[in-house]
Amino acid sequence: MTNISKGANFLRELILNAEENEYEEGVVPEMKFVLTKEDITETGAPATLLVFNNEVGFSRENMDSICGIFHSTKKEKRQQRLSEENGSGFKSVFLVSSQPFIFSNGYRVRFQEEPDQDCGIGYIVPQWVSGHPSLSSIYDVYGLSNAYPATTVILPLKPEMVEAVREQLSQLCPETILFLSKLKRLSVRDYGSEVADRVSSFLISSVTKHKEVSSRVVQLSKKNLDDTEELCDYYLWEKEFPVKPENRFGVRMDVQSWVITIAFPSGERMRNATSSVGIFAFLPTTMVTDFPFLIQADFILNSSRDSILLDNVWNLGILNCIPSAFVNAFQSHSLCYPVGKIFEFLPAQASSIPKFKDLRESIRAELQSLMIVPCDSASRGSSRPSKLQGPSGVLHPSLDLEKYNAVLEFLGVEWANDHWYTECIQRLCSSIDEKVTGAGIISLLKCIKNLMSSSPDDPLLRDLTNSIAGRRCLKTLDWTDPYKTPEESILFDPAWESILDWTMLPTIDENFYGTDILVYKNQLRDIGVKVDPLSVCSLLYGIFSKLDGTYFENTYIKSIYTFLNKFQWRPEEPDGTKIFIDTDDYDWVDPDACVLHGDPNLRRNTYSLDEYYDEELLPLFSSVFGVKEKPSIDDYVGFWNECNAAVMGQDRQVALVESWCSFWKYVVDNWNPNFEECLRQKLTKLPATKSTSEKIYLINSTEIYESLGVRKVSESVERKENMCGGLGEVRAIYGLIGRGLIKIILGFLAGWQVCMSLEERQYAASSVVQLRTYRINKPYQFIYRLMRSGSPAVEVRVAKLVYWMKNSKQLFIDNSGYTNGKSDLEFVAAFADELAEGLLVQARHYAARETLSRIIQFGFLIDFDEEKVDGMLIRENLQLSVEDHEFVDAAAFPSSIEPGPVCGKRPSMERDQSGPSTSTSSSKKLR
Repeated sequence: MTNISKGANFLRELILNAEENEYEEGVVPEMKFVLTKEDITETGAPATLLVFNNEVGFSRENMDSICGIFHSTKKEKRQQRLSEENGSGFKSVFLVSSQPFIFSNGYRVRFQEEPDQDCGIGYIVPQWVSGHPSLSSIYDVYGLSNAYPATTVILPLKPEMVEAVREQLSQLCPETILFLSKLKRLSVRDYGSEVADRVSSFLISSVTKHKEVSSRVVQLSKKNLDDTEELCDYYLWEKEFPVKPENRFGVRMDVQSWVITIAFPSGERMRNATSSVGIFAFLPTTMVTDFPFLIQADFILNSSRDSILLDNVWNLGILNCIPSAFVNAFQSHSLCYPVGKIFEFLPAQASSIPKFKDLRESIRAELQSLMIVPCDSASRGSSRPSKLQGPSGVLHPSLDLEKYNAVLEFLGVEWANDHWYTECIQRLCSSIDEKVTGAGIISLLKCIKNLMSSSPDDPLLRDLTNSIAGRRCLKTLDWTDPYKTPEESILFDPAWESILDWTMLPTIDENFYGTDILVYKNQLRDIGVKVDPLSVCSLLYGIFSKLDGTYFENTYIKSIYTFLNKFQWRPEEPDGTKIFIDTDDYDWVDPDACVLHGDPNLRRNTYSLDEYYDEELLPLFSSVFGVKEKPSIDDYVGFWNECNAAVMGQDRQVALVESWCSFWKYVVDNWNPNFEECLRQKLTKLPATKSTSEKIYLINSTEIYESLGVRKVSESVERKENMCGGLGEVRAIYGLIGRGLIKIILGFLAGWQVCMSLEERQYAASSVVQLRTYRINKPYQFIYRLMRSGSPAVEVRVAKLVYWMKNSKQLFIDNSGYTNGKSDLEFVAAFADELAEGLLVQARHYAARETLSRIIQFGFLIDFDEEKVDGMLIRENLQLSVEDHEFVDAAAFPSSIEPGPVCGKRPSMERDQSGPSTSTSSSKKLR
């Protein structure tokens, strides 16, 4: 085993092993390194490194292989990565551990560096492990998980190798897995380092393949100990090159092609802080190219596996192909970036390694022959670097910046002189319109900036600014009309992002011009662009106040008002200003129709701004638009009359009760002689109802109603019997009212809808138990007559199938309905309604009456069977108390009592104001 290089990175060998392992379908291949001070093997090691891999696990063949010399189950796979043909594989772990352990798929073995006592061989003789480490100690190090990885390598470290291992772990970075095909996640946890526990987790979070098979975007993610996450996208371009005969070498004599990958990081590279690796042989080497891009190929490495051999003919052949690969990748990648961004990947900085200096010069030579440098609107295209001379070859402004000086010098782009500027300005002034590109506008602004610093009184400057100010030449984000004059445009300040959505404003399109346009803020102000907050306020209010509210999101309107409020904007002409209200119609309303704090039910006449806008915006509406604090008397009266006028032509709306309630509450709270006079003059109608299903709000003040001319119902409505010819034959009924019915009544009155006290509900139940029930030959009839001043009286005739005469404790039932029994659903409903309304006479029990009637009807249909009634009460979540059960048991229900003196005669018809009304007629009733 002397061929194990003392400088080899054993982590590299373990990672490659994980890359070549097999994984179950649907599993994200992952490798996890955990360095702990715990000596879980009890070998006396000062620290232990555990390596977890969620592969399918070791097979018998794998175990035989690891116990052999120069034998591997992965030779065929390694042919795809020839850079590893001299790798030492798993046995490299002996550099840091004298006795590594492997736990996988039921195998629990260890190997020792020292020769085995029986066979005299070290490194490859497995010894079965029955003691330490235990599975529980391994799982404790791994942490809580729903599934533990199939393979764990445990390395009790040599004392002198602990810090070296820690250093190698710290060198792992997200780019380690960038060019691997299987391994997607790599994590490192170092317990007990000099600083706090170090944790890093690397992940290929997404891979986006382009239409071209040769390119893809790989996103790397790094999660740190504090749960922060770093992301970086890498654009990978891959090209295959044939291997030339003179570059064939060793075991690679039969290899027909090289595959070279160029990677462009879209942001800050996710590399190790101490290095900037540029060369990869599937895993990173230690070679620094000083290029802003990465190179991946099947290089031949030195014995320590950290550098490529620069004098090897195989590697030289690959290096000769890299300029062509880079230029192809550069041209392909330029479509994915804004103008100028792709040029940041050019190797402007010279490398310290001679071979890479030659590589840089070859790349420069190929680029200089191509039309790759973008120009402004005058040329409308690209140019060779050496051809950028005169007004016909103006450099695109996104490149004409100081940060690109080194890149332009690398390409050989020449500098412009004063004569060039004068000629260029004259040509631009004559061609300013919507067709001017972003580069052209940037050039104009740059000219203005230079002229203002050198010749502020030059007539050329005045002509130039006037020419731009009057032209619709600025591209904005307004999708309805993108090109604006400078006075219609906004240069958005990033400090406003917390308030305004810049995509909804006529903001200068930074994607079109590039973020460098912010450099020309003063020049944009000079040509009329709104740059300062107050000028932006006036422009924004002028724009959105003229447009249909449906064009905007409500959050957008609020953001505009927030912006106006923040900068204490005031309109130049207060008259005619309106306020946007996010109603169903998206309306602009007069400030006079608004209040800051109002009654939420007063919606028809006034708008309460605190319902539409946050509290901090209300001072803006008060100070700028003159909105009053609260609704006035006129607002309430106007609302009342308008509301009633709108209702008269349609069915009355129950929802208006809340609005009426608010109005009358205001009346009661503010009642005084002046208010009384105002109401008498302006109030035209009062709430009334013709149906028991409608609700109205009544105030507890007869003084107010009488002062407004309202009459009492008792003074206006008469009721009398209409039993011409008498009742006919009257016969007593026994057994209709029994235990089942009384249980329903007691259970419901005790329930959540009524919550009647024990004394009250037993009194109510007694009134039903004591009823004498009679059959009559025809329904009981009444006539209600409303006496109206100045108009004929209105009569309504009501026939009742069931009538409860409370004063005499009698219940009269129409004989036809009684005879049909539960088959007559109209009679069943009439019976249930009469009892429910008689028991719950108060208006607040309206909903409860309906529920009680429904339950009594159901009880009638089951013949008030006591056992079935008990089951029904349970389903309705109702129950009887012990006292209620005792009441039912003690109640005396009539069974064979002879009819009273009214039997066969017309009973006494006493005036019963509290009796309920159950009608078989479709006529409306007055109450």
